[in-house]
Amino acid sequence: MSNKAFGITKTTIRLLLGVFFIGTAVLKLLSIDNFEVYIYSFGIVNFVTTTVLSRLLIFIELIIGISLILKIFYKKIWWLTVLMMAGFTIFLIYAAIFRNDSNCHCFGSLIEMNPSQSIIKNIIVLILILIIKNEKSHNYRPVLKKWLVAGTLVVSLVVSFVLFPIDIIYNKIYSEKENVNTVAFYESLSDSTYVDLQHGRYLINYALAGCKYCKIGAEKATMMLDRHGIVHDKLKFFVGGSDEAISRFLEITGTSDYEHWKISAQQFMAITYGKFPLFVFIEDGKVVKAGDFRILDDDLIMSLK
Repeated sequence: MSNKAFGITKTTIRLLLGVFFIGTAVLKLLSIDNFEVYIYSFGIVNFVTTTVLSRLLIFIELIIGISLILKIFYKKIWWLTVLMMAGFTIFLIYAAIFRNDSNCHCFGSLIEMNPSQSIIKNIIVLILILIIKNEKSHNYRPVLKKWLVAGTLVVSLVVSFVLFPIDIIYNKIYSEKENVNTVAFYESLSDSTYVDLQHGRYLINYALAGCKYCKIGAEKATMMLDRHGIVHDKLKFFVGGSDEAISRFLEITGTSDYEHWKISAQQFMAITYGKFPLFVFIEDGKVVKAGDFRILDDDLIMSLK
């Protein structure tokens, strides 16, 4: 291959990689809730931190994509790309070995790809990145270069954090209670399905079907209700998980005769801040007290009468 043809090939690869990274960032943003929940499922950080971390990864992908196309700080961006792809690959190897994920959300929820498939994709990307290693930054005029760098940072920041804001942090600031996101909680109860909860006193349990502490919390709550002769209508369950997992949860905890609803992962995480189980004591639709199963005591249960 002649030098000219090889040069055209490298330019094409660089531009395609730039578009690729911008595309993966946008696809993640379009299904940001699912991407956040997937990252959170690894149990590395709490959910609020996960919302920031997920957007930070997208922010970096956008910077890489735009910088590869414009050839700004090329060597630094090239090394950042290699390190990020290597880190993602190690992460995916762990997911492929120890988990059974059908989608690693590398392309969001619109294009499903499991960890094994994504590892192959990353290896191909790394090979293409190695081909364009010896490219150099474009020789922009100093003033133009400053504007391009500033524009890249601003556009990436706005797209990642402004167009797709972190609602959970906003809600946390304006939440009336520390342990429950009351903004998201009241929004969820505005559904006509839960109109009965607007009048009287109720204890609501948010639980994940596969969580052992959620099972302990449910068993403790039902035991205390039975001990004090409180009717089962006073305890409601919002359970996250598959239909099969929820059925097992109800069977194991003996709560099949309690009113319960399935809740989406996104709504569950928004209300609980990713901490579960969560018990919320409400009176006439307003939150009085919230926390894990340790807030359950005889006085609280008796007040349901």
